[in-house]
Amino acid sequence: MRKVINAQMVFGETDISAIQLDLKSRDDIPRLLRGLQHIYMQPELRE
Repeated sequence: MRKVINAQMVFGETDISAIQLDLKSRDDIPRLLRGLQHIYMQPELRE
């Protein structure tokens, strides 16, 4: 069973949507993280 992410933030946590990624990087990781960030920010996609 999957554990649903708790929407309530805890002190010291950074919201995933607030993380800035270097989109000019030639590495694949920032593009992958940007896609995961997009999925996280869309509630209908997360479900």
